[in-house]
Amino acid sequence: MAVTAYGSPLQMLELPRPQPPPGHALIEVLACGLCFSDVKTIRGRMPYSPGLALPHVAGHEVSGRVVEVNGPSPLSAGQRVIIHHLWACHRCASCRRGEEHLCTNLVAWMGFTEPGGFQEYVSAPVENVLPVPEHIPPDQAPALTCAMGTAYRAVVPRGRIQPGELAVVLGLGGVGVHAALIAQVAGAHVVGVDVEAKLEAARRVGLREVVGTGDVQEHVTDLSGGDMADLVIETTGVPALLEKARQLLRPGGRIVGVGYHVGELMAISSDQLVLWEQSVLGSRYATRADMEHVIRLVADGLVTPVIDEVLPLAELNKAVKRLEHGQVNGRLVLGVAAQSSV
Repeated sequence: MAVTAYGSPLQMLELPRPQPPPGHALIEVLACGLCFSDVKTIRGRMPYSPGLALPHVAGHEVSGRVVEVNGPSPLSAGQRVIIHHLWACHRCASCRRGEEHLCTNLVAWMGFTEPGGFQEYVSAPVENVLPVPEHIPPDQAPALTCAMGTAYRAVVPRGRIQPGELAVVLGLGGVGVHAALIAQVAGAHVVGVDVEAKLEAARRVGLREVVGTGDVQEHVTDLSGGDMADLVIETTGVPALLEKARQLLRPGGRIVGVGYHVGELMAISSDQLVLWEQSVLGSRYATRADMEHVIRLVADGLVTPVIDEVLPLAELNKAVKRLEHGQVNGRLVLGVAAQSSV
């Protein structure tokens, strides 16, 4: 399912099967998650969009099975895998610091500037292909990549969550609901925040405490005895919510921003930020190590991926519209293998 023109529906095309170069594996795509970043790519709302060659296949949350490997590798044919979609250069300053997800000279960005997983086969470097235990269903595995990897990095390496802390998650979409579940498993007292229509779905997947957007300030004040939250995860990228997040924060607390909108600026009360020594941190995607931690969390049954529905690949246009209109709880997944739901 490919973008042939911005503003037009995606089309089902017959494309050549990729040939894996040395050091790459050919992956049969079993399922691929739909993230809002995919929607921005499909609609032509990314910085690279004007120069992107069309037709283009989006999709970066790939769950698949190894078909063949070109060269020596611990991977074997038939093995279940997911793919880390940022293919780093391993030479730039970011890579040398161990921050491969911040690589300034990317070899490829699968699903964004290079072909992604809304097709039957992809080729990926073996170092970016991570094994997944067979007992994790193929239609759940896409969430282990961007949705849960991004959530894990925001909560643990960037948010430095500690047991007993009070954490607030603003926005319970595909990343936010998983961030709240991961923080809860880490021992934090978590408050999930979204519009009323999203709250019951969040309760059903295991969030113990949720509140509507209009009630969050009073709720956190009462819950903390006026001390406010240790950590706020802001997942929406709505500019006004950065200052709202700061108002929910205790002195010395941390805000981690995950959501963004290209070209938009965020404002914050600078005097309060400085006088209360509050921290505002960005968090981008995940490292391969972060994703390996997520795989273990799910494999051990500590967190279950939140999948709204699995649709056949041919219904990708329907899935995009549902996500644009906020009609998704957790992740929508497209079943790719054999053009049907997995």
